[in-house]
Amino acid sequence: MSDDSRLDPDKVFPEDLTLIDRDDLDILNSRNHRSRDVQYVRDGEVDAETDGQHHELREELDRRQLMRDTRASEDTRSQAKEA
Repeated sequence: MSDDSRLDPDKVFPEDLTLIDRDDLDILNSRNHRSRDVQYVRDGEVDAETDGQHHELREELDRRQLMRDTRASEDTRSQAKEA
């Protein structure tokens, strides 16, 4: 697998994930998962930096999903009131 398909824990990682669009965030998340897989197979453990990036990505993805779910719920309630 190409090194370009994985995140390098020694390279710059975005400090503010809230500024990254959803597609790019999904790509970062996929690259992080590939890095974790390779590190686990190769080293028997995941690099602490890679693991930290994983948690940051999950938190941001979860936050965005919660916002999306909240908006959808509000839209449903609003439509029910109008009916």
